[in-house]
Amino acid sequence: MNDFIIGTSALDDANSQLLKEAGIGWIRVGFPFPFSDRIGGSLTSEYLDAKVAVQAWAARGFRLMGVTSIVGLGTYARDAEGQMHMTWKDFLPAWVGAVGSDEYLRNYQDMCAFLAQDLRGVVQMWQIANELDIPQFSGPLNLKKSCDLVLLGAQGFKSVDPALIVSTNTGGSPPAYYLYGRLFADPRCCLDYCGVDQYYGSWQDGSPDRWAARITELYDITGVKVLVNEWGFSSAGEAMTPDEYRAVQLGAPSCQFKKWMYTWGKGHTPESQAEYVRIALESFLSQREKLLGFFFYRWEDQESCWQCGSPDCPIETAWGLVDKRSHPKPSFHTFQDGVKHLLE
Repeated sequence: MNDFIIGTSALDDANSQLLKEAGIGWIRVGFPFPFSDRIGGSLTSEYLDAKVAVQAWAARGFRLMGVTSIVGLGTYARDAEGQMHMTWKDFLPAWVGAVGSDEYLRNYQDMCAFLAQDLRGVVQMWQIANELDIPQFSGPLNLKKSCDLVLLGAQGFKSVDPALIVSTNTGGSPPAYYLYGRLFADPRCCLDYCGVDQYYGSWQDGSPDRWAARITELYDITGVKVLVNEWGFSSAGEAMTPDEYRAVQLGAPSCQFKKWMYTWGKGHTPESQAEYVRIALESFLSQREKLLGFFFYRWEDQESCWQCGSPDCPIETAWGLVDKRSHPKPSFHTFQDGVKHLLE
């Protein structure tokens, strides 16, 4: 098997043959917190279901990157005036401890050690939490404590299975540089890759050819190979008006307008998505020696936006290489061709 990692996030019933035809050999799977009452206690049904799912993926010939339980999540809902506000929900049970406390961090470390043992030989790679530089995923956990969570979590994994590939990702925001600087300079650091998520032309300004410079920058900062944990370009949605853009800069979510802050090429269309994928893969190829691999986000279009719940919101519904019926979009073919060049 080629050492270069090419993966995606996909629903459990995704078409395995199409995935393999696209050149995808890895699947990224999120795990809920496994214990219901105490570390080493009763396992939740949600965790057991996730374990069955990854075992099924492995049986179908895929390798797995697990994502440990995120600390919580912010989602959006409209108030009586039609304005959207974020509501935070903790994903870790109260008995784990106060957010960021020594007890909290110790329990998270022990959870990671459990995952390493319970999923040994099934999950070969781990991403600890998700985008802890983004308040929607970090909530009340500050940046310093986020670093402690990642470093202790990595120690938990490595204490059981030193062969595991372990690190975390960022959302590529300005605070991400604090995480990179603190994590990789810490004497406790045992992280194997520098993880980053970036969506040029959708969530961030810019074009897909910016990936080459970004990979070089992060490699130089951290001294380890870069893993692009998430990247892509939505194939649907209009660009915001100047007034809508200003409102989002002042705190309104993009779901409020169901439009994009940024765009690229000829806009968020299936054809532009295909061209975006082609150029991004060329950028990855140019930095092949500094890149551990990537996970495209995501395999299939979604029925509704996970951020606001609306089926007609493009923000989280049109990222796929295939549509909702698993029919390949134009981007599937440029992805397939680009991957072949990467692996030559």
